[in-house]
Amino acid sequence: MAKSALSRYFNKTREFPLNNVDAFAKALHTTPEYILGFKENEIGSLTDSDRRILRINKRLNSDRQEKVYNYASDQLDEQNNEKISSMFDHKPMIEIPAGRSTAAGSPINGEDQDTQLIHKLIAGEKVPAGADELVTVDGDSMEPLLKKGSQVFIHYQPEVEDGEIAIVHIRDVGVTCKKFYVNEDNTVTLKSINKAYDDMVFDCDEVNVIGKVIL
Repeated sequence: MAKSALSRYFNKTREFPLNNVDAFAKALHTTPEYILGFKENEIGSLTDSDRRILRINKRLNSDRQEKVYNYASDQLDEQNNEKISSMFDHKPMIEIPAGRSTAAGSPINGEDQDTQLIHKLIAGEKVPAGADELVTVDGDSMEPLLKKGSQVFIHYQPEVEDGEIAIVHIRDVGVTCKKFYVNEDNTVTLKSINKAYDDMVFDCDEVNVIGKVIL
């Protein structure tokens, strides 16, 4: 091979013929991996898939090698773009009111709750649509669905459907978390999931719905 041709290969002014890499390595008393630019600590880490690709590639003529290179480059660009897209798919942090408790047992005095309100930053993907506040369940009357000490998101709304779990304020009693039912006699039944607790019945005008628990 002419020295000028060899010089153009190593100056990268001519496409290196990968199908002749073994011959070049032998003539230069080195390895194909070294010529291809692999670092010493990378040579031993070549996978079987890497070696299969290299073996096939070096048997192709230069035109077909160029097609393989272009296809592989397109695949790499597509993969990198997917990674970038996935980074932007993450929802931003959301500031949401938190720190208050709701009774899942005996009602808690609603006036005491306001003094505990803070704002907390939560990863957007963990906040369900419509969430207005994060509250802590204080009590076991809604177990096993809502564990004592667990936190639930609520959506502020003045009404809920029968059977939905609501945070309610009971006049002169306090705040509690129960399944909500409206009765024909203009009363409201607040029902626990835990069978150890009796139903609570109040006149409709004694109960104010604060919001619905988002499950």
